[in-house]
Order: sequence, then structure tokens, then C-alpha cells
Amino acid sequence: MFEEDKYIYILIFAVIIFLIFKHFVLFDNTKLKNVPFEPFAEPEQIELTDNKPFYHKVTDGTAKITPIASYKLYGRVMSHHYRPYKLYYASMYPYDISIGFGDFQYKEVYSKIKVKMAGTIAYTSCNGANYKKLCEKYFKDKPSSHYFTNNHLCPANNRVKRGISKLRKKDIVYIEGYLIKFELLRKNGNFEKGVSSTSRNDEETGMRGDNGDGSCEQIYVTRVVSRHGDFH
Repeated sequence: MFEEDKYIYILIFAVIIFLIFKHFVLFDNTKLKNVPFEPFAEPEQIELTDNKPFYHKVTDGTAKITPIASYKLYGRVMSHHYRPYKLYYASMYPYDISIGFGDFQYKEVYSKIKVKMAGTIAYTSCNGANYKKLCEKYFKDKPSSHYFTNNHLCPANNRVKRGISKLRKKDIVYIEGYLIKFELLRKNGNFEKGVSSTSRNDEETGMRGDNGDGSCEQIYVTRVVSRHGDFH
């Protein structure tokens, strides 16, 4: 009996190790289901004409949100950052997730272009020789920075928040929602406001042009789909 129990424990241990390996190590090539969008295509942004503001409760007050454009993005998670509560805008945007589309779908690109975070700013880095080789095969029309976005995410509800929290680097993800501007009077009396970039080369907000072509969308997220599930 003891011998049989030992093999059962070994089997359970092996299954756990496999699941951990699958979750954190394997390169994700999941084909997402029920997603009305071409994988790794340019993000879809449609300007809203009837953009009436609404109020949304966050952890430190109630924000006034005005949608600017509907937004859809399908790509690969390059970095996943949870903002500590005391960090600026953390109540409004608890997650910063950088996503690559286009040629970022390929393992070779992912493995050679690294993403680093400085506060809430994400930027890419790559060995010069490696980048030259990548550009001979990929990114022939536009620089790699065009296909890289740093997204500040405001989940519409707890289920969407759970879906965002489950994301990991390498995951393929589909995000749907709205580019927004917001105003928030926090409980401590501090006033915060922000506006999303709406262009791949936007310098109007000061949150894009200073950090390369295309780096900062502020998104009110209504749906997130990944290998972890469909959350909306």
C-alpha cells in the first residue's frame, strides 16, 4: 500500500511541475476564441461622437471618466506591472501592461527584445547586433517601437480586474474597452487627472513623445481574453 501511495504522490508532483512549467515557461501560441479581431493586427480605434462622461468607483474615490474612442488590441504581453497603492494614479490604473503586436507575435522577437519598467514607463532594449539581425527579417516597414504599447488599465469591474491580474509575460491577450480621460478627487484631497494618447506618434499628452513612438494608452477595460479565460 505504501508503495502505491508513493507512486501517486510522485504522479501528483509531476503534474504540478508540468502545470507550473506550462504556466510560466512555455511560449503561448493560444488561438483566442470568440474574439472579433485579427490576431496581432494594428489596434482598432474608433473616435466617439457621443462621448458623455460617467462615474466609476475606484479604490480611493469616484472618478469622472469621459470615453474618447472605442479600442481593441490583440497582442503579446511583454511586461506586467501592478502599481503599489501609494504610487501615483494607482487608484485609477492598478495595472500597467505593455503589449506587442505585429511581429512581436514571434518567439525570436520576444526573446531578443527586452522590456524594462521605470516607474510606470515601459521601454524596450535590445543588443545592437541582435536588433540589426531582427530588422533584416522583421519590422521592415516601421520601427519596432511602433508595434509596442504601454497600457494603463482601469478595469470596468472585479471580473475584468481578475482577468488582468492573471496575465503573465508571453501570454497572448485581447483587450477591449475605451481610451479615456479622467478626473479623480482622492479621499486624501489630492486631485488627479489624465488623458489617453490617441495616436501612434502623439506628443500632445507628454506621455508619448518623451518615450518613443507609441507608448501610453489609458484604457477603461470592459473585456479581457487570454488562455486564462474570457473576463467581461
